[in-house]
Amino acid sequence: MPVADLARVVAAEPADIDWIARLIADSCAEFDQVAWLVPNRRQRRTILGEVARIHVEHAMFHGAVHLLADRSGVAVWFDHHRALPAPPDYGRRLAEVAGSNTRRFVRLDTLLADHRPAAGYERLAVVTVAPGARGQGRGRALVTHHLARLDAAGIPTYAEVVTTGGRDFHRRLGYRPTRLVRVPGGSAVCVLWRPAPPTQTPMIT
Repeated sequence: MPVADLARVVAAEPADIDWIARLIADSCAEFDQVAWLVPNRRQRRTILGEVARIHVEHAMFHGAVHLLADRSGVAVWFDHHRALPAPPDYGRRLAEVAGSNTRRFVRLDTLLADHRPAAGYERLAVVTVAPGARGQGRGRALVTHHLARLDAAGIPTYAEVVTTGGRDFHRRLGYRPTRLVRVPGGSAVCVLWRPAPPTQTPMIT
C-alpha cells in the first residue's frame, strides 16, 4: 500500500483504545520522566498502558483521538476551550492501576496543570508512531490533519514534550518553546505554544 494511503488519518473508536494505550506505553517507557513515575522497570509498561487508557478514553469525550489507517501511529488531543474536567472517578481509577506510584502521577499531573493556560486552546497530549514506521512523515500527517481544522477556526494549541526530538518535531509544525518545567528526578518537560494564525483580511480592489 502506498505511504500516502498508510498515512490516511481516521478517527479512533472505543475498540481501538487497548492498542492505543499499548503503543503509548511502549513509546515512552524508557523516558527519564517516566522512569521516575514508575521506577520498577518490569511493571512500567503495564502501569503506563493502564494510565494511558484512562486518558485516551477521556480524550474521546473531551477532545479527539486520531489514528493512521494502518494503525502505525496515534495523536491524542484535549479540548481546553473551557476548564477540562478530570476523567470520571480519576482518583480511584488511578490508584487501582498505579498502586504505590500514584502519588508521583498526581504530582506530575498537578505540576503540568499549573503551567497550562486556563482555557481557549487545544492541547496535543500525545503523538507517537511505531518504531518501524518512523521517519516517513506519518507523525506530521497525524498532527497536521487536526491542525488544519484548528487553524481554520483560529484556535491556538499547546503541547508538552519530554525529548529533544519531540521538541524539534513540534517546532517544525509552528510550536515555540515557552518554558522548561523541572520534574522530580532531575529531568524536565518542555512546554510549547502554537498561536492561531493571523486573521486574513480580504483585499479591497
